[in-house]
Amino acid sequence: MTNQVKGAAVGESAPLQGEMEELKREMRSAQWSQWVLDHQKQIIKGIVVLLVVLIAAAFWMEHQRSQQAAAATLYQQAINSKDAAKEQALLERLKQEFSSTSYAAMAEMLLVKLDSKHAEQHLRAVMKHPKAMREWRWQAKMDLASMKLEAGDKAAVRTLLTDMVGRDYRQLRFYLLAMAAQSESDKQAYLKKADAAPSHDPQLKQKIQSMLAAHG
Repeated sequence: MTNQVKGAAVGESAPLQGEMEELKREMRSAQWSQWVLDHQKQIIKGIVVLLVVLIAAAFWMEHQRSQQAAAATLYQQAINSKDAAKEQALLERLKQEFSSTSYAAMAEMLLVKLDSKHAEQHLRAVMKHPKAMREWRWQAKMDLASMKLEAGDKAAVRTLLTDMVGRDYRQLRFYLLAMAAQSESDKQAYLKKADAAPSHDPQLKQKIQSMLAAHG
């Protein structure tokens, strides 16, 4: 086949290929259009459901923002109050009306001193509150363990402090476990761990070292 014949063949096949591609696109478009027609009810339902979900999510987010703002206002009113009874009443209202906010956990922490009769109840509420920072939960656990130790309930102390806490709370945890230990060897082991842990309380550090020195 000469070059002229080859060129003519290529020239004739190029438009044909273009027409084939155009035909394929038209077929795919027709198939897509038919699929849409066949499933238009399901598509409309899906769009409606999506819109409902988006609207509900928007309302929920707005509700959360308004709840947070109202809780913050009530919290400020409580801590700015000069009357202890009024402060306690506002905090009790806060934790009841806005229990899902972090301000409820903060209210429980403040109520420990204002309502000492129910201090354990408030501390446990902080420990299990989903919006409480883990540092708040650790502090509540330390405070409750200290209360149990003062009451002579050493078993409760050991149960409360089974789990490890953050680095800054470890010295107090080991010290409390030492004071609630079931044997002298356990007590000394915990005191050594307390002495080696990071310290933020010079008086507690000195007390731990004095106890170790007395035993040594």
